[in-house]
Amino acid sequence: MNVNYKPYFGDDLGATYTKKGTTFVLWAPASTSVTLNLEEKEHDFRKIPLEKIEEGVFKVEVKGDLLNKKYFYTVINNGKEVITNDPWAKGTSLNSQYSAVVDVDKVMKMKTVKPKYQLRSPMDAIIYELHIRDFTEDKNSDIADKRHFLGLVEENRKTLGGHPAGLDYLKYLGITHIQILPVMDFGGTDDINPMISYNWGYNPISYFALEGSFSHSPAIPQSRLVEFKTMINKLHKNNIRVIMDVVYNHVYEYKNTSWQKLVPDYFFRFNDDGSISQSSGCGNDFASEKPMGRKMIIDSIKYFINVFDVDGFRFDLMGISDYETINMAYEEAKKLKSDIIFYGEGWNMPTALPERLRASADNFEQMPNVGFFNDTFRDVIKGATFDLGAKGFISGEPINADMIEYVLKGGVVDGPYRHRFLSPNQSINYVECHDNNTLYDKLVVANYGEDDTAILNRIKFANCLVMFSLGVPFFHMGQEIGQSKFGIGNSYNVIKVNNMSYKLLDQRFDMAMYFHLLTALRKKLNFLREDDIGSISKMFHLRKWNDDLYMALEENSERLKPYSKVMVIINPTSETKHYELDDYYIYISAKKINNSTPIYTKHGIIPASSMQLFCKMENKK
Repeated sequence: MNVNYKPYFGDDLGATYTKKGTTFVLWAPASTSVTLNLEEKEHDFRKIPLEKIEEGVFKVEVKGDLLNKKYFYTVINNGKEVITNDPWAKGTSLNSQYSAVVDVDKVMKMKTVKPKYQLRSPMDAIIYELHIRDFTEDKNSDIADKRHFLGLVEENRKTLGGHPAGLDYLKYLGITHIQILPVMDFGGTDDINPMISYNWGYNPISYFALEGSFSHSPAIPQSRLVEFKTMINKLHKNNIRVIMDVVYNHVYEYKNTSWQKLVPDYFFRFNDDGSISQSSGCGNDFASEKPMGRKMIIDSIKYFINVFDVDGFRFDLMGISDYETINMAYEEAKKLKSDIIFYGEGWNMPTALPERLRASADNFEQMPNVGFFNDTFRDVIKGATFDLGAKGFISGEPINADMIEYVLKGGVVDGPYRHRFLSPNQSINYVECHDNNTLYDKLVVANYGEDDTAILNRIKFANCLVMFSLGVPFFHMGQEIGQSKFGIGNSYNVIKVNNMSYKLLDQRFDMAMYFHLLTALRKKLNFLREDDIGSISKMFHLRKWNDDLYMALEENSERLKPYSKVMVIINPTSETKHYELDDYYIYISAKKINNSTPIYTKHGIIPASSMQLFCKMENKK
């Protein structure tokens, strides 16, 4: 099924508000007439016909101050009357019942706070994934506005044990970016009574309007925009950037969406036999390759940068979309923000789009400015994700040194496999995300019988490997303290099981402290941001020593300054190892790196399941 219409490339779709009047513009090429139903008072709507201004485009200007007014459209498609919301609306009413008029210009005029530094490359980022509700909801902190945008940025909040919570905890960890699970309007959660339901947000209803359940005042559409912008400003003030998790690959219950009602079968992808393509597992694949599907995605991305100053986008099941759209979106985003970050799930999904056109990791060469989750890194380091009992490197599984070198280099240099990426900037290195079991839950099964001390030590080891590999380090909320989902892998709609446990943080604050030291150290070591493939090939070499100890050597390079040589010694065994160095080296840790009197040693001590760094100063003993 191939439905095509003349596209419209104007930038005025949706409702454009001023105090004197609001202009409504709708692309409805399947419709012979369009009527605006505009709220006069609650439950009372007046009908206003729209004028056809060009092929497929309808418009009307309504006088008066319509801020927060609800509206919807009645269209005639093939002689049938259809009621639909506005797919380009920037506001929605409670539980997405109606579209709503909001003042975007006023939000744009709010003071925009910028982080103090600009990224030189994506490898400057340390990304921490969280869900607005999950990070703020736990009863063991004094965050007041729980579950909401503004609760995320309350200052001076503590756990019951007196440790930093919420925004202060993010600052303490030292991460540079948070990746927030979907905040665009979605189904599956009640805006008024959020405690009766829960959802991660991968059920999109809008690509522009914000989710009401995250707002302190969800019944006021404008409030969602102001709160979201305030949240981002406060994060930026504290040098934390915001990456939005966006779901452009499918929509929620597509037959009832404004997309399908307004322009039947246009915005969705179909197989050759006429059946709908559903590789998303959600019953529909969004046709990003269609001109207006592409425009909607690009308009959405530009909107969130222009209005809210968002710093990046993580694309859910990006392999369903076409790479040309993602590349075009990146180019438009780059014009607005020079250090924007784009990355996504690059799985090659069986959608009704030729493989050569998909935005999958298989086509990484066609998407040089886009990152991909590195599942090879993930499964080599922790063991196969979908086999809980499978051991990986951190569990003591014997793994060929060439494979370890391959993943620690971000898969950019040929090794056991052909290189997967053009640059480490494309490699999102991780061992845990919101999907599937937490690392702790997997290790409990894979290393059955080990006590918590050993399991948590392996988690610290994994975090260390993620932090000190070439690529972009990515961590899931709670991973730093070994949080559990109690064996539930697919917890997308399970109330409270995904919550950040501030009680556990109090119990394991030493692990948070360790993570804090790791982030401080990564920021200091420039060689971890080397992106030239030739230099990487020369700098990094991995060797096996005594059958059970891996040793990485970085040779002389500009990136190593102020050091002339760095040795990274990795011990994946359950025993402490000792290694005699070939000269005097400075023992490096986040605690030691800023010391004015460095400690020199010729003897390396490498505890079980850990890695240690030793640096040599040129012309120093």
